[in-house]
Amino acid sequence: MLKEGLKISHKKIVTADETAAKAASGTLDVYGTPFLIAFMEKTSLDIITPFLKDGESTVGISMNMKHVKANKIGDEIVCKSELIKIEGKKLTFKVIATHNDKIIGEAIHERFIIDIDRFLSKLK
Repeated sequence: MLKEGLKISHKKIVTADETAAKAASGTLDVYGTPFLIAFMEKTSLDIITPFLKDGESTVGISMNMKHVKANKIGDEIVCKSELIKIEGKKLTFKVIATHNDKIIGEAIHERFIIDIDRFLSKLK
């Protein structure tokens, strides 16, 4: 059952393909903010995926994130997400990313549960 308080944690190693320079969001070969955001979104998504019905998915609708510490290629990043609020189909997560137990990023992330067919039909 989908409920507030559900948590998950993922680990990853920063690769050469995940730098600010590769994302064109900066010029340095450090972990790029767009990749940290994607990691935070994926971690949050993985909390709720087992609870979705056939034909449902979620879309990210907001990310209020601070990227507070740089990381180099080869660093291990741990991302922890907690589902902190359910308002109908709107889900809110608190997300923290760390390296060696030091916070590198924090976010409040919102996702919305959607009917896949209805969502895609609006794009036509």
